[in-house]
Amino acid sequence: MSRDVHLDVLLPHNRNHPGWIRIEIDGIPIREFRVLGRGSTHVPHHRPNPTLSPFLYGGNTPTGEYVSPGIESTAKKSQSSYGPWGAVRLKAVAGQALLAEAVFGRRGLLIHGGSPGRFDGYKPTHGCLRLHNDDMKELIRIITGAHDNAEARMCEAVSIRVTVGE
Repeated sequence: MSRDVHLDVLLPHNRNHPGWIRIEIDGIPIREFRVLGRGSTHVPHHRPNPTLSPFLYGGNTPTGEYVSPGIESTAKKSQSSYGPWGAVRLKAVAGQALLAEAVFGRRGLLIHGGSPGRFDGYKPTHGCLRLHNDDMKELIRIITGAHDNAEARMCEAVSIRVTVGE
């Protein structure tokens, strides 16, 4: 059975603070979590982005519309950076996000967990959206409709729409 999964993200203009991500299934609000969309000024092996421009690698999460084919594993990634529960891959389709990808080559954005940090309890990313690990675990359970995360990893791909705004 196909479900319409929409993640509506509202980030503050001051990205040192988290915003909110709301999960809607078939148009019905299910749950909200805090989420950080702040980039990092420390970007190894890349040109620095001290202004955290959302158009450049390592900057704040670009606003706009995204789609996602579903959940991917983070088992072979750094657990402190990505967390153990998986990630939602983001593909830009409109707005600042599409401009950042098409013109500036910005790719590889995810929604993922990870270790706590200094920005209201969240660690910055290189432009992704970060949740606390427990919230990421619950987000994936909700998206997949699974009863537990072991079952969620076995689920078919889910089509997800993601809107990021300020």
